Amino acid sequence: MFKKLFDSFLSVGKMAIKSLYFPEKFIAVEQEVIVLGNGPSAKALLINPPDFMYLKPLMAVNMMAGEECFTLLKPKYYLMADHAFFEFDEAAFTIAANHPRVKTNPGYEQTQKLVNNTWKRLLAADWNLVLFVPQIYMHTYPVLLARKQNIRIVAWNYTVVRGFEWFENWIYKRRLGSPQCQNVINACIFQSINAGFKSVYLTGIDNNFHLNIQVEQDNTVTVLDNHFYEVEKKASPLMTADKHGNPVKVQIHQFFGSLSKAFFSYQRLRRYADYCGVKIYNSTEGSFVDAFERKMPNSD
Repeated sequence: MFKKLFDSFLSVGKMAIKSLYFPEKFIAVEQEVIVLGNGPSAKALLINPPDFMYLKPLMAVNMMAGEECFTLLKPKYYLMADHAFFEFDEAAFTIAANHPRVKTNPGYEQTQKLVNNTWKRLLAADWNLVLFVPQIYMHTYPVLLARKQNIRIVAWNYTVVRGFEWFENWIYKRRLGSPQCQNVINACIFQSINAGFKSVYLTGIDNNFHLNIQVEQDNTVTVLDNHFYEVEKKASPLMTADKHGNPVKVQIHQFFGSLSKAFFSYQRLRRYADYCGVKIYNSTEGSFVDAFERKMPNSD
């Protein structure tokens, strides 16, 4: 009780500082949307898309634009949340090696190449595209480029709000704050609810990262990256960044702590969806996400 009260007052303070900008309210014209996650199961869907992927609007995420199927499926909605998609300038967009991170982490050049390719494909889209962007990145170099290409930018307020659930729901619906979105699919669900979709189908949300974790003899935690867009399947050290942006190894308790937050976010978003009268369906076979009813988009 007292923690909820404290969290509520703390959130009010955070909003007073961070939520001075009120994003434009966006309401979709469609009733349903299919979210295309980037888990390994998405590969089969994208190689041989079922009919429902041509009949319902799609919301894609992260580096999906770099895939050949992007121009075939023409997703109307797109969402990126990670800072890596926004925090770079024209020099890094022209030559990936110019990104400041490459100086301390040479491997980051390849990441920036993938980011650049994603943005180039997005900017070349010849259909109406709606791009959801955290408000803190609204004035970054790639977003300004997207505006020039007449891509519709929808800002969302990622000020994490906690407290009494009725208080959280009231804030979320007014776009003054957000639940903690530990991964991009959490963010897609939240934005889909606030965009007015009545049914949201989640594909490619395997969330089976824990099956690909190993701890080496030197206690380095490695992961076999099995996102659908990865070509070479290899185990790599799990890395994060310190306050100076330098790479540091992730420890096993940090990894499982992050997973716990993601699964908790799914449960919180299901309750918010119930509050808003929205149905969220898990359409990913074998998914570890247990918060939503299992149902395919083409089922009755």
